[in-house]
Amino acid sequence: MLVTYKIDGDCSYSVTMYARPLDKPTPVNLARHTYWNLRGHGNGTVLGHAVQIFASAVTPVGGDLIPTGAVAPVAGTPFDFRAPAAPGARIAEVEGGGYDINFVLDGAADGQGVRKVAVVSEPESGRVMELWADQPGLQFYTGNFLKGDQGKGGAVYAKHGGMCLETQDYPDAVHEPGFPREVYRPGQLYKHYMLYKFSLKK
Repeated sequence: MLVTYKIDGDCSYSVTMYARPLDKPTPVNLARHTYWNLRGHGNGTVLGHAVQIFASAVTPVGGDLIPTGAVAPVAGTPFDFRAPAAPGARIAEVEGGGYDINFVLDGAADGQGVRKVAVVSEPESGRVMELWADQPGLQFYTGNFLKGDQGKGGAVYAKHGGMCLETQDYPDAVHEPGFPREVYRPGQLYKHYMLYKFSLKK
């Protein structure tokens, strides 16, 4: 496995993950579990951020947070982020204390298989982050299991103190024949590309 990071001069950076099975067919589904809070490090929750996810469906989960194999539309549910919305607006309607589910991404990819996945903005700071990637799914997680752990500089990370936007194949696809396949054969290259673009609202 190899991961490369590239910083560009236009307030963006990219991450590319590579993997290649050696001698057996292997399920490969790598995700990047980075926490984001555009208000700043250790500066409250992300519940007031505006989140837009370009997905019209999710893969519902059971009590163990494993997908059931179904694909369900987001329309009329608290998972509808097709237009910008604050996670805190309907988080009380979500089981488990917050969001932790895979979104089925919409939209045509460019010639490299990349599409816009999500846009997050924070009204107080004006910070905006766009996420582009080449994977079919996005795990959206709102830090439901953060419990006041102490981090960098002594900051305390409370519940919902950060969000994760993890591009990926659909979770547990090896057990769900209706999901895109994620098994790679010996010598076959797995590649996962993510591009993060940052700006300020004027």
